[in-house]
Amino acid sequence: MNLPPELQHEVAARAPQPGFDAVTARADARRRRRRTTIASGIAGAVVVAGVAAVAGGSGGDGRTPEPASPAPSPWDGTSTPDDRLPSDVVAVLDDDQVQLWSVTGGEGGAEAALWRGCDDDPCQFALVTRDGDDVFGEKLGASYPRVSPVPGGWLVQDARGTFRISPAGERSEIVDTGPGGGDVMAGDTAVQTDDGWRLLRGDKLVPLPSDAPTAFVSGAYVTPDGGLVVAGSGQQGPEVVTVGPDGETTMSSWPDSDRTIVVAGNGEHVARVSLGDAPDGSIPVLDVEVSHDGGRAWVATVNLDTEGGDRVQDMSSLAVGADGTTYLTTATHHLVRIDDEGFATPVQLSAFDTGVFTSGDKVCLVGERGRYDALLCSPDGLTEWADQPLPGLG
Repeated sequence: MNLPPELQHEVAARAPQPGFDAVTARADARRRRRRTTIASGIAGAVVVAGVAAVAGGSGGDGRTPEPASPAPSPWDGTSTPDDRLPSDVVAVLDDDQVQLWSVTGGEGGAEAALWRGCDDDPCQFALVTRDGDDVFGEKLGASYPRVSPVPGGWLVQDARGTFRISPAGERSEIVDTGPGGGDVMAGDTAVQTDDGWRLLRGDKLVPLPSDAPTAFVSGAYVTPDGGLVVAGSGQQGPEVVTVGPDGETTMSSWPDSDRTIVVAGNGEHVARVSLGDAPDGSIPVLDVEVSHDGGRAWVATVNLDTEGGDRVQDMSSLAVGADGTTYLTTATHHLVRIDDEGFATPVQLSAFDTGVFTSGDKVCLVGERGRYDALLCSPDGLTEWADQPLPGLG
């Protein structure tokens, strides 16, 4: 992503969702053509906290929106770095300019947080994983490392290469087989790498199949039985290609449309979000669709305001729960919950809600709390919430 260093941390901290860099890169190019600045465009898109707490009713089906979940109990975010961590990791967390770069869930309720400290030049990164009462942390060796959840832990890319790290800190090397056109197998995981989207198969990164969009890929997801949903741009414009386990291929396309599409999934449940690029520098949410059959059929979201001055915009993350519920965080409507029938309800848990992810039946969100922020988790679909320190904090 071609952003100035002073803005890259804002995008990454508030937009860790895979595929979002494609949106910002395209918005960057358009803004340069309009002779506007990145600072007024991207920074405004991902930094400014919204004030709208209720989604508009455009496209609604007459149902009464579900009540917003109650706010969690106050917590001032005054946790201190976990003293079980190595001293160089604690030093990053103690940094006067410490920032939460990203946070993701893992298998069995494990969590990982990527922290950035900039007291020193260059800035330093540290990865901390937490699995129950067990904590592991290490300093990473890259200006902008990449961490993605995968089976067995997290895929990490830094100056040392590409490897998988388990919640216990066990490391295994990952080999990239290079470019080409592969196929999809059950058990594959679609991951975004420094060289584009790949399929993680065991300890190897293999190419996406030739059915993938040709210009660029903005998001991909593999179902448990080996189906692939991949979004990007082809020769005719934005498209979403679904390749079933049996090889049957379907495609949705938007000829000459100015949009970027990102996808997320869980089991056979998949969500796709179309993002635009407004003249004022914001990134509006154009539409959200959900599928419960691996991307073969899609249901449009209702009760989501995608037009006018109060429209939903500046999405920072997207996640899908095991029950098919979709969650996205936005600058204008905070956390938006979309049920399995496509009905959207906004929920506000803090002044600035970012970084939603799911783990099993649990939904977690990064909420603004004091120096470090907090991890707010709900085990029952957003009815009750509990605050907890982020991985790395005691």
